[in-house]
Amino acid sequence: MIIFYLLTAFAALPVLAYVLSQRTNNKGIVFGTTVFVLIGCLILFVSKFAILGSVNKQILSNNISNQIYLDKKISIDSLKQFDSLLNIEEKKVWSIEFISKSIDLKKMDSAESLLGFSEKFFVSNSEKLIFYSLYTRLRDTKFPEYKDSSFQISSDSYFPCDIETGSVSLYINNGPQIPVAEKQFTQLDEIFLTNANSSVPGFDIASAHLNNETIEIDIMISCKNSKENYYINNLLVLDKNKVTNSYKINSNEWLKGL
Repeated sequence: MIIFYLLTAFAALPVLAYVLSQRTNNKGIVFGTTVFVLIGCLILFVSKFAILGSVNKQILSNNISNQIYLDKKISIDSLKQFDSLLNIEEKKVWSIEFISKSIDLKKMDSAESLLGFSEKFFVSNSEKLIFYSLYTRLRDTKFPEYKDSSFQISSDSYFPCDIETGSVSLYINNGPQIPVAEKQFTQLDEIFLTNANSSVPGFDIASAHLNNETIEIDIMISCKNSKENYYINNLLVLDKNKVTNSYKINSNEWLKGL
């Protein structure tokens, strides 16, 4: 910013010399026009109404778009400009737009580099949900075979009573106590879980598939007539070659609850 002030002062020197000279005419017009032009330049390039920042942002936007079309990892220079030119809200908006654009165009290298770079901008819980949703879109585009991953209880399973209510939760074995899928049910045919049953976008059955995880199955039921409770806690190794994994419950697996 200082350099603009110095350039303005330097540009004013010949005019000042002209005005101070005793042999020149129309000094008022020349001086007034010069002041008007110089003040206009300062307003356009230094004040809060400056257009220079907008021009630089447009250049940056074009550069990133060109890299996306070529499916390149976004350059370090572009990312540095991204950090320096934009405020935090602009960073989030631009990140969402460019990542979405990369995914829509199936430019996976660009999308992955932008996703990794922009994670730090999404801090609050609601912002993290937006970020995880972008991650899920990227993953499902890159690995479409896991997009419809699901889990169900086999129709041949044994149940100790008629079900009044029940719940099923799937966890990563030795992982965080956040279910990759969970659901309430009242009938056996309702025990069918998909990626949509996850509590955190992207942390779902598909992610368990991709990482060759072992699933911990928790099922709890309440009986209609006896009002007794039963539960199951068991492990299942997911078959990567199957979109839908099924689990058959045997009679000896049910434990009586309190």
